[in-house]
Amino acid sequence: MDNSEELKRLGTRIKELRNTKGLSQAKLGLLILKDQQSIHKVEAGEFNPTYLYLLALSKGLEISVKELLDFE
Repeated sequence: MDNSEELKRLGTRIKELRNTKGLSQAKLGLLILKDQQSIHKVEAGEFNPTYLYLLALSKGLEISVKELLDFE
């Protein structure tokens, strides 16, 4: 599997978690001080988030980074 596929898988995981929490991209962005467009790019697999970005996402979603990255 290439890197772009891995980023898409991560984005799908983030989107699933966000939807489970009942959050829009804009609302999640407000919670973590990121704009809606950057959330969209991460979920679409168009942006490779840094560790600090993943940490912010996990806090906004009220889960651990381990849970965020727990996908097959």
